[in-house]
Amino acid sequence: MTVLTKIRAFGAAAGIAVAIVLPAGAHHSTAAFDTTRVVKLEGTITQFRWINPHASIKLDGVSEGDAPDGLWTIEMTAPNVLINEGWTRTALQVGDKVTMYVNPLRNSVVLNDGSTGSLYVGVILKDGKTLGRTDGKGAGSSN
Repeated sequence: MTVLTKIRAFGAAAGIAVAIVLPAGAHHSTAAFDTTRVVKLEGTITQFRWINPHASIKLDGVSEGDAPDGLWTIEMTAPNVLINEGWTRTALQVGDKVTMYVNPLRNSVVLNDGSTGSLYVGVILKDGKTLGRTDGKGAGSSN
């Protein structure tokens, strides 16, 4: 194998590695969310999905401030990360009344299901237990 062939093979391998890694990095970006703003939502859980790569919540409720009332979709991080933060797959049940803290989307758009999109920051569960940040500050994470 000549030096030029080795360089070409290395370049091709590096290009393939970059092509694989870049989409994964983009997938975990929080750029779509306004992490400088926290919205408080009080409402009822309508769905809790404990799945990879991200758990998610749907909450029908009332927001504090100028954010819209109604159905919200709340993206979370991976279940294995949530477990380390005290979450369990049964922490939320459909019908639970909770207070959620979320980072809204930067550009307020209605999602395909009619909900408002957001990123999880914290929650006060029906029994009063808190997970995440519930002081009205902070940024969520979807990593």
